[in-house]
Amino acid sequence: MRSSDNKKIEEARANARRLIEQGPKVFIALFTMTGAAYLSGSVYTRSYFSAFGASWVLEEVPIAIYFSQSWIPLLLILFFGYVAVTNRTLIEGQGHVTTATGFKVAVAVVRYGPWFLIGLLSIPTLLSALDLVSAAIGFLLVAIPLLLLVCASTLELFVVRFSNIDRGIDLSRAYLSLAVITAALYVVPAQLGTNWARLDQQDTSSLLNVYLRDDATTYKLLFAAETRWYVFPIRYGGNEPSVKAVAATDVSFGLDQNGSATQSGTEVPQGQ
Repeated sequence: MRSSDNKKIEEARANARRLIEQGPKVFIALFTMTGAAYLSGSVYTRSYFSAFGASWVLEEVPIAIYFSQSWIPLLLILFFGYVAVTNRTLIEGQGHVTTATGFKVAVAVVRYGPWFLIGLLSIPTLLSALDLVSAAIGFLLVAIPLLLLVCASTLELFVVRFSNIDRGIDLSRAYLSLAVITAALYVVPAQLGTNWARLDQQDTSSLLNVYLRDDATTYKLLFAAETRWYVFPIRYGGNEPSVKAVAATDVSFGLDQNGSATQSGTEVPQGQ
């Protein structure tokens, strides 16, 4: 009984040492993921506004609002996914990691996942060219969990390899997977931003209908940043609507019986 207790204590100490030793690597990885998530958010936001011909909006809004458009959900999923993967790799005994079912699945994902991801990302381009915007968005949303799965699996292989658990692991597929992930972190948000903008340009989009003072034209609210709101007419000619900045006090959400704007709006959630 005492021998069993001593063995458990030694295992706990060994696990604690491994966690402490890997701590700096974990923080570096999380810092890198944070940067990648914000860059992806930046790509999405720029692509979205560029599709409206309104990239100039990003030069006017505060930088804090600009970065608030990043993929926070992506960051959180990557964070918890990486913690879960690293935890399993470090806490399990070194002799059990590479024989675990989860690790075998990760190897299979790294081997075949990037090719599925490349194929999946080529479909939205074709659908977008055929003006099937909603379908393109659907495929891009499906690509996101696959991207996260490939990312988590690739990280697991790197953790196992560089933690000296198994130096015999061939990382050539992992490096290929890493290259595909890097490209996908740009392609997915860029295409998603462009296609979502095309969807929002339609008069049936979910963007709020608003009105301006002394103007009976119906507008869509594109973006709200403090006291300056950005709107575009619900009906327009050409490929892009004309986006303009107006004071928040000049915006309302309805017309009175005389066709004039009712009480001005004061606050809406920021973002597109």
